Amino acid sequence: MNRHLAKTVAATAGGERANHMTAKKPAGLVPLDSGTPNFPTPAHITNAAKEALDQGLTGYAPGQGDPEFLEAVCEHVKREANAHYTPHSIIATNGASSGIYAVMTTFLDPGDEAILMDPTFSLYAHVALQLGAVPVSVPHDADYQIDVEAVRRAITQRTRLILVNNPNNPTGVVYRREDLSALAELATEHDLMLVSDEAYAKILQPGFEHVPLLSFTEHRDHLILLDTFSKTYSMTGWRLGFMVVPEDLPQPMFSVHRSINGPINTFVQRAGAVALRSSQECVAEMAVEYHKRGRLMNEMTRAIPGLIPVEPQGGFYQYCRYEYPIPSSEVRKRVWEAGAAIRSGSEFGASGENHLRFTYSVDEEVIEKGMNIVGEVFRHLG
Repeated sequence: MNRHLAKTVAATAGGERANHMTAKKPAGLVPLDSGTPNFPTPAHITNAAKEALDQGLTGYAPGQGDPEFLEAVCEHVKREANAHYTPHSIIATNGASSGIYAVMTTFLDPGDEAILMDPTFSLYAHVALQLGAVPVSVPHDADYQIDVEAVRRAITQRTRLILVNNPNNPTGVVYRREDLSALAELATEHDLMLVSDEAYAKILQPGFEHVPLLSFTEHRDHLILLDTFSKTYSMTGWRLGFMVVPEDLPQPMFSVHRSINGPINTFVQRAGAVALRSSQECVAEMAVEYHKRGRLMNEMTRAIPGLIPVEPQGGFYQYCRYEYPIPSSEVRKRVWEAGAAIRSGSEFGASGENHLRFTYSVDEEVIEKGMNIVGEVFRHLG
């Protein structure tokens, strides 16, 4: 059948991200590819959802979000970034994904440009392309940190926003305060929006500090925060996140979000409010496990000839460069055929070529099994 697809959809339908997400996984495939924590959602959070259900909170929630949830987010932002926002500036979202779509749809006309770090989370470029906009990829420096001067050079009259993911997926690098501050100044200077997706802000290796974008309060009119409960609280299937936006933007941004998502379930939002307001001991306990797993994976990658790993800093990804003249998509395929799922670096941008991403969101036994498969593949490559 010669079926018509919109050009913007056809442009992304066959990409590496789409192909990987839709591929049928054979039984027994070792999952070193997923961004899904393998911890159960903490009991006090699930109990809060049950209590809300018992109270009959199953109708439509208020449009921007349940009042309890919006207040809890304001408290969280004040605590983390020392920034004062009212519930008016908060919008509950379906994880971070619907927030990404809402932000880009709000600001990008066809032909407009969004500056993205390279490599970075592949969904950003896909959404921009589906809107008919232009993702402008700016490579990181040699340490996988933001190259501020390269970002400055990339700004044109069609640039509308700059989007960062901190800690970065796929590199696991935590961005420096001075570079984030410089980006905020650039955004104000050029009247752009600087958007920070901080999904992994609470998953840090010892010695690293996450700098909240909203802490640069002098630039608040040009700052947007995207966040999700998926990683921090192991709530991927709950589909809960939020946006924090300047006070003149909730109405247009909510109108976009409402067109792709109905209100987020009230009982899920009540659980989110409890997650933010309760003890964060569960988050700290998961972080300790991620530290152990990250250290194990880093040691195993260092032991594989031909792999050059980046030291884990934040999130739960091990990013590696390799030395062989083989496309990363081909290496990913060979590892898949050998029995493990990983992600090719080129999925995350042109600078990701000759890189691979492994996840340590899984337990240590899975890490050892998967990395032994990777090691065997690399022995054949060598």
